Amino acid sequence: MLESTKKRYLKLAQHFYKTQLNNETLSTGRIRSALIQAAPNYRPDYFRVVKNALAFDVRERGYPAVAEKILKIQNPTTTPNSTHAVKAKRPAAKALNQEDFRKLSEHLARAGKYDAFAAVILAWHLGARPSEMYSIRVEGTQFHITGAKQDEKGIRGADRTLVYSDEDTADLVANAVFVYQNTYRSLAAVRNSLREQCRQLWPQRKVHLTLKSLRHQLGSNLKASGLDPKVMAYIMGHQSTRSIERYGDKRLAHNGSLSIPAPAPDADTSKVRVHSASKPAWHSAVTAAPNERTRVPSHQTKRHQA
Repeated sequence: MLESTKKRYLKLAQHFYKTQLNNETLSTGRIRSALIQAAPNYRPDYFRVVKNALAFDVRERGYPAVAEKILKIQNPTTTPNSTHAVKAKRPAAKALNQEDFRKLSEHLARAGKYDAFAAVILAWHLGARPSEMYSIRVEGTQFHITGAKQDEKGIRGADRTLVYSDEDTADLVANAVFVYQNTYRSLAAVRNSLREQCRQLWPQRKVHLTLKSLRHQLGSNLKASGLDPKVMAYIMGHQSTRSIERYGDKRLAHNGSLSIPAPAPDADTSKVRVHSASKPAWHSAVTAAPNERTRVPSHQTKRHQA
């Protein structure tokens, strides 16, 4: 488990004890009861994260048997014949055009929200999941991303090494990694800050973007690029080509100025499982124009100063 994940789990557990147990003396029964009662207020994915955080915290305290009991707790909102309503996800934009990206980047920089600015850059250019951003390693123009996605067996998702041939973009992303990894705010605080700034920038909009929206946009750009599905899956950090079907729509790609990283020269895409022998319906039969060069907005060519 990554050190950043351990710290996040311990922080989540402490927050749970404070808000759900009023910092009372911990016991197996109290933790289990409080988690079950809180379930209707959590989205299913977040319930799983909190459960894992509590189990990790208890195991670190020296009670592995109790941790196993916590992990076996079923979400009462998703069990068969449940009478609880599942909390809906917040609506989020699935794409972002380049003009809005420029406006958002400049707005975040002016507002001094440098960690949110950095997170936006990393999601937009690398497609990094928020939970992966703290672990990115930079070596020249290469970016090593440790996969944070967990599959059903608990095996860590696919690691990847990406590269940007455009030096300005590589420099921008490297600066974003430094800024984000030196922030003192939690991921939740960064997300809340992004949400707040989007509302300030676009007060009339009912649906705003998230960091996942930016990852979806990279997926759209990839699908319109004509790249092999295994290469696309590698860039997105998926173990199978089937997973990339959920990300992006090639009709929403940035035609003429695709912002796409590439696997490093020594990247091994052979581990990516092919879901189908034939290319999926969304795969573009037309590759990007051979002379089409990735263009970066002028405001991105300067180093970001934190």
